[in-house]
Parts: sequence; structure tokens; C-alpha cells
Amino acid sequence: MSLITPLYDSLWNEYLVWSALVALFTFGWLYHHSFFYRSEDGENPNIDNLEVGVFPVENDDLKLELAWTIAPFILIVYLTYISWAPLDNIWASPDGGHFGNECVYDAPDYDGSNLYFDPDAELKGEYTADCYHTIEITAKQWVWSFDCGTLEAELCESGFTEADGRAVPHLSLQAGNAYLAYMTSEDVTHAPWFVSLGVKEDVLPGQTTTVWILAEDVEDFLLLCTEYCGDDHAYMMAGVTIHA
Repeated sequence: MSLITPLYDSLWNEYLVWSALVALFTFGWLYHHSFFYRSEDGENPNIDNLEVGVFPVENDDLKLELAWTIAPFILIVYLTYISWAPLDNIWASPDGGHFGNECVYDAPDYDGSNLYFDPDAELKGEYTADCYHTIEITAKQWVWSFDCGTLEAELCESGFTEADGRAVPHLSLQAGNAYLAYMTSEDVTHAPWFVSLGVKEDVLPGQTTTVWILAEDVEDFLLLCTEYCGDDHAYMMAGVTIHA
């Protein structure tokens, strides 16, 4: 599991709680009014005596209208606010942000990326690193390609592996390191989903997008495309290995 994913655990739970409360209130109100305000004998479908083209001024309630406008607005602003911290961790600036600066491999004090938990972080579940490595991911119908640049094979290596009976691209990363992936597309929109890491990001033609890959656990998993991109979209996958 990605070190970013815990940032969303409490957020996910809170969204579910608020969704349940809003649904309970909304449908409770709906069912109450549907059965309470109905003709007892079932013969009068217009118990409010509404007239076509005439606004029922006597039914207007400014306080109620303000309540159902302001209350949802406040809730939406609140949910947006609490979403910023996890999103900021996903899209953190590469310049001196959560994961330091890009690693300088010939620096005398370089000792790896050193991904670690920050106990003083404001947001529970937040991880940081001394520095990060950069890789490049290119998407095209219907294959992924990886460029490790000048990274040593221990830190990053690309090749091929087998998945679902076919040869697919393979990316190998080292556990305990933070990676910043620069991504682009050669044709249409794609969306790489690092299944076990719990992160994904759109890849757009003519643009460069980024995503943080925080490798902790030693594991193997798939990289899938989650944006429909043509006939072989379902087969656009790659293997990812996080090794010790």
C-alpha cells in the first residue's frame, strides 16, 4: 500500500459519514412529505389547491430557502477544505516540498532518498523523504514506456515481464525511496493507475503531468490505464516491482 494512501483513509470515512447523513436527511424528508402531505381519501390530487400560472405566495418560506442553500454550501466548502491536504501531498511541489529536492548522487552527504514517517506532520499518515528520484513515463496506444534516466539499475530499471499471457513493460523500483514521475502521452488521454500504491493521474497529449510514487513495501503489482483510450484499452498494462 502506498504511503500516500493513509492520507485518504480518514478523508474517505468522513465523506462516507457525511454522505450517509445527507442521504438520511434528504430521503427521510422526501418520504415524510410524500406520505404526510397526501389526500386522506385519495380523491383530491391537488390538496394545496394550486392554480396553473399562479405562484403560491402563501407557501413561500424565505428562512427555509436560505437554510437549504447555505447549509449545503457550508458543507461543500468544508469537504473541499479537508481535501486540500491529501491533494497537496499528491501534487506537492518538487522544489523543497514534502520530499525535499531531487537527489544529488555525487553529493558527499547523499545517502539515498530515505523515505520515512514524519511524526511531527500536521496530517496523520504523512510521509516525507530527504530527496527524490525522477523517472519518465510515456503512454501511447496501448503500451507504457519507462525511462529511468541516469539512475542506477538498483534504483530504477525497465524491461518486460509477462501478465495475462502476454509480454508487457515492466518497471522495477527500490523500496524506501520517493520517485517523481514526469508523464506524457503521444496520442490520446491515458490515466496510469498504480494499483497497489493507490495513486493515479491523467496523462495528456502535449502536456506533462506528474505523480509521486512512494515505494515502501516489497511487492509486485500491475499498472493499469483507467481512461478509455481505444480498442485495446483493457490490455494496456505494465508490471511494477518494488524490491528491497
